[in-house]
Amino acid sequence: MDRLTPVHELLGETAARLPDKIALAGTDLTYRALEARARALASQFIAQRVSPGDRVVVWLPKSPEYAISIFAALKAGAAYVPLDATQPVARVAAILRDSEPAALVTTAALLRGIDPLPPSIRAVWVVGEVAPPLLAFETAVQTLAKDAHRRVELAQLAAILYTSGSTGTPKGVMISHENLANFIAWARTEMDLRDSDVFSNHASFNFDLSTFDLFAAVAVGAALWIVPDASTRNAAALAQGIERHRVTVWYSVPSVLALLLDAGLATRELLAAMRYVLFAGEVFPIKQLRRLQELLPPEARLYNLYGPTETNVCTFYRVEHIDPARHVPVPIGGPITGARLRVVDDRGQALPDGELGELVVEGPCVTPGYFRRPDDPNAENHRRNRHATGDIVGYEGRDLVYRGRKDRMVKVGGFRVELGKIEAALLRHEAIAEAAIVALDGDSGTRLVAFCSPGGVSLLEMKTHCGNLLPRYMIPHALVRMPALPKNANGKLDYVQLKAAARGLA
Repeated sequence: MDRLTPVHELLGETAARLPDKIALAGTDLTYRALEARARALASQFIAQRVSPGDRVVVWLPKSPEYAISIFAALKAGAAYVPLDATQPVARVAAILRDSEPAALVTTAALLRGIDPLPPSIRAVWVVGEVAPPLLAFETAVQTLAKDAHRRVELAQLAAILYTSGSTGTPKGVMISHENLANFIAWARTEMDLRDSDVFSNHASFNFDLSTFDLFAAVAVGAALWIVPDASTRNAAALAQGIERHRVTVWYSVPSVLALLLDAGLATRELLAAMRYVLFAGEVFPIKQLRRLQELLPPEARLYNLYGPTETNVCTFYRVEHIDPARHVPVPIGGPITGARLRVVDDRGQALPDGELGELVVEGPCVTPGYFRRPDDPNAENHRRNRHATGDIVGYEGRDLVYRGRKDRMVKVGGFRVELGKIEAALLRHEAIAEAAIVALDGDSGTRLVAFCSPGGVSLLEMKTHCGNLLPRYMIPHALVRMPALPKNANGKLDYVQLKAAARGLA
């Protein structure tokens, strides 16, 4: 592989190569204009004493201004901290306190919810109407750029992506320039991405899936459709956008693709231009994945990408023929460039290929750790460029298969139970599209509560179905039927909400 290139430098290269090419689908913003605006805003950051290593928080609705701000922060040598405009104000305030940014890009309406701002913030740029001492975003991006590009080392911080963590407290995962550059270099090598492509950016910019959308599109000079916040869970709006922009590269969590399938909108006609469909973030139920594959053009490529935020993408699997008899999810595959994978037992010792264990990842995809959390239990591993994922995996031939979360392994009647295995069994029922299992500890032992959608299965039918596939101790004790299972902000199943609902039944 050639020398890794920081992703913001790729924007300058593409602007020089394809200056008049539209960068953001649905706008008239060319690569020349995107580069000029990012450089101008970076110049303004530097003029307001944003230094290398500082943080720039971008708290905006999804928009062209969001993408410009990300590139501007990187060009100034800072790390961008992306926040979703729909996040609760209390969470935003906590992240602002934790990240101690030097600058903030937001809107006046959002800003009114935060008072006072952290003292670390030296300047605030506002998109839309603005009054002093706040700075106007539109004026900033049209100024003459001076000293608008700082060289960075690959080890420098490029982004901090905040996750909720197991406690619900925002926890900043640090992403280095090397992490991003290695991932984008792998993507360009693995896939035939072209400047004629149109990428969708479905994920929030504070979700790691967005790094592929934004930076891979810019790297090859493709157009990027930034899906508005209001459209991300609206099947009709998504279908209209795919058709209007002739999207050729799609990346999202499986539940969004399932949304299109269940609405009957993912037709062969709608998907006719698709060249690549990538999914990550959760297991794709095999029935729905098979339906999607049948609707895609024969030449389209389907990929399962895997990796927690702490590794971004570390494995991939090209989904080709799906055996009609297959009832379990497809593998997560093998390592991306530079990643090293180990399957270990509870003592951290490597296991033979035939045994299940925790996946440990090493290499340039592993992030530096958590921002200002040197005593985190994983900190020593991260200093060694290593991350224990907490995911249980095994091998299917040469490919890794995801078997569930280590923290979702429970004891029922003295037996070890993988909750994901029960979910997989439920999904084999022809009337169940979504399934989740929650374990509740009580005086009489652990109870298993099944949540199913769309809800056309009775408790007796569910128990009979599971009894034909699972040992007796793995059969759920209770069933909750729902029109659709709740999702969190990233589109994944919301187990916190489901567990609260299950407790309400007790």
